[in-house]
Amino acid sequence: MATFKEFLRVAEITVKDKTSGKRMKEIRQILAKHHAMSGLTPEKAVAILEDLGPTYVKIGQIASNRSDLLPKGYCDAFEKLRADVPPMPFDTVVECLETSFDASWQTVFSSIEEKPLGSASIAQVHKATLHDGTVVAVKVRRPGIAQEMAEDITLIKHLIALAEFSNMAPDNLMLTIDDLVSELERTTAEELDFTIELENLKRFHEEIKDQQGVTSPLPYPEYSTDRVLVMEYVTGTLLDNKKRLQDLGKNLPAIGERIAQSYVTQVIDDGFFHADPHPGNIMVNDDGIVWIDLGMTGTLTSSERAIVGKVFRGVALNDPYALKEALLSLAKADGPVDHGMLLEQMGGMLDTYASADLSDINIGMAFVDVIEILRTQNLSLPPSFTMLARGFLTLEGVLTDIAPSINVVDIVSVHVKKQMWTLSYLEGKAQELFTSTAASAEAMATLPSQLSRTLDMLDRGQLKVAMDMKLPHDVKGTLYQVASLLALALISAGLFVGSSIVCTTPMQPQIFDVPLLGALGYLGAFVLGVYVIVRAVAIRHQQVNDEKIK
Repeated sequence: MATFKEFLRVAEITVKDKTSGKRMKEIRQILAKHHAMSGLTPEKAVAILEDLGPTYVKIGQIASNRSDLLPKGYCDAFEKLRADVPPMPFDTVVECLETSFDASWQTVFSSIEEKPLGSASIAQVHKATLHDGTVVAVKVRRPGIAQEMAEDITLIKHLIALAEFSNMAPDNLMLTIDDLVSELERTTAEELDFTIELENLKRFHEEIKDQQGVTSPLPYPEYSTDRVLVMEYVTGTLLDNKKRLQDLGKNLPAIGERIAQSYVTQVIDDGFFHADPHPGNIMVNDDGIVWIDLGMTGTLTSSERAIVGKVFRGVALNDPYALKEALLSLAKADGPVDHGMLLEQMGGMLDTYASADLSDINIGMAFVDVIEILRTQNLSLPPSFTMLARGFLTLEGVLTDIAPSINVVDIVSVHVKKQMWTLSYLEGKAQELFTSTAASAEAMATLPSQLSRTLDMLDRGQLKVAMDMKLPHDVKGTLYQVASLLALALISAGLFVGSSIVCTTPMQPQIFDVPLLGALGYLGAFVLGVYVIVRAVAIRHQQVNDEKIK
């Protein structure tokens, strides 16, 4: 049954929802078409998003990177969504350009091709030429898409509140959905602002400049705005056109090796990586590979990169404690954490990987497994780490298709070992050593006074110790049984001793020259003694035969 709080939430969102009733009617029809009220599955969710339109498809694609918030089945299903949509009319593109430049498009470009190079839910790309003859790619944001996506997110909030109210979605999905929607709002806001992608392009191009045979389009900031992004026009064949690459005589294993080396360098060495490395975002030409579409990137600080290294080393050394400590230094707790159970889960996962061949280990899947374990303990990792997990998962899928012999684990291991001898890493370790040494010295200096105060409190009776032992029900039941038998044995012994004392007196009434009270006491002691012995033998029998103690 829905709670009053859930009812109020639905009412609040309904009041704030200013979208048209027509759109709500369309959504209701789509939900009815897919029988959403009878239950929601990953496959059904994908079909609903596709029918709702390109904005919802884009939201589903973004959601596929949040395996810390959504169950793995939903993330895998959402990853299959595609956001290709019919292109905007060229007149609309021209209007968008002139509105953005506040001038005629001819003031910037000498020509623009009417046929788009590609069209997606947020923007479409056209080939154009600057007045100096430079060929560029122009990415134009669809008009009204920002407002449309904001309204659609509000509608999603409304639908989620209704789903929670009517209990039509799984509980594990509902528990994390608020965090997901907040993340969607942040991510879509970034994707809609092309100045952010412009900065991503600039930084990414600078970071990979030393990677041989790897590049990305250069942006043109002087011609770009928040709604128009002008960048270098690159030619080549997309990686998803495998047959074309084979016809051109490209060495696919060599391409796969270069892609893997580049991606691991981005993550481990640079801490700035392409968050969506699917085949449609990687181009191959005579110069090597070109990373395109930098709308979604991930960032790791130097300390986070060091922790990623610790995670990999924990897996490599089969050390569940090191893995647990590394992850806890990053994770955010949203509820109680059973540290013993978490350590046991980490150990179980590592045992699985320890029995597998190195070439069979999938880093992306290992990351996803870790995230799933953390979710069971009310722990979540920063978005950059969940993006990293999905990134590796996507990358390894690409390599399986074009170069299955490449072992990403080996490449990561080499980069992690190399990083251990860099100046920044050694400085970090020295700082950690200094900090821990200083903390230990301070603790040692205060230990005598703390111990003295503790003993003083103990002497005065001011010290209290509280314990909370969480034991399984079977163990508790056994302890209760033993305690009960012990109490009955003491009562039996007490009756026997007491009866013996009574029998030495001339207490009346008597039976066979023995005080009646003493005789009854002996009888009670005998009965209790026999019962205790029988129960003790029965418990021992159940224990030896591994039976449940009753």
